[in-house]
Amino acid sequence: GGGPAKEAVSDTGPTEADQLFNIFAGKEDHKLQPDDWYPSWLWSLDKPRRTYGELSMMFIHGVGIEEARQSDFNRFLRLHRVLLIKTNNARLQKRGRPVFPP
Repeated sequence: GGGPAKEAVSDTGPTEADQLFNIFAGKEDHKLQPDDWYPSWLWSLDKPRRTYGELSMMFIHGVGIEEARQSDFNRFLRLHRVLLIKTNNARLQKRGRPVFPP
């Protein structure tokens, strides 16, 4: 199909005053506060989360259970359920049973 050529879309967007969804246009940036002003959980966001292996050592074998938190236990349960589902699906596929898509 040799239809008419489309016009090139310009890469420049609307100016700051023309942007419909820029609710911070014309406002100054927030000032940074001292570290103790922010909640303590904010500083742990950049740390890697515990793996399933670490959590299973903690909750199944009791290694380091003293520093366990409720969020660790909830993560362990979620990861354990996912592992059980994947294992069961692999077992069913080996037996030749049909696996229905979700």
